[in-house]
Amino acid sequence: MWTWALRKMPWKTLLVHAPTIVDAARNFYATSRSPTTDGTSRATPGNETERLRRAVEELEARAGQQAALLADLAKQAQALAAALDVLRARVLVALVAATVALVLAVATTGVLLWR
Repeated sequence: MWTWALRKMPWKTLLVHAPTIVDAARNFYATSRSPTTDGTSRATPGNETERLRRAVEELEARAGQQAALLADLAKQAQALAAALDVLRARVLVALVAATVALVLAVATTGVLLWR
């Protein structure tokens, strides 16, 4: 069962984009870790406002990273679709060539047996 999944995986595409995926994962992990607070700071309106402003900035940064990641995924999906179209055309050409070869082989066998 797993061998089927391993054979269907686009390994070349994954290997080409592996550095991008790893960098995006590291950046996402680094920005998603929130600093721990020990609870000793006083909750004043100024501190609360600053904390909320930083949280909004972090969320905006994450949204930008996710948008860039989605754009990269869209490019990869487009490349895979183009590769699929090329493969579809190649399979069609191979099918036509195999059909022609089969017809020629049957005709040649018929001619040789007729003599």
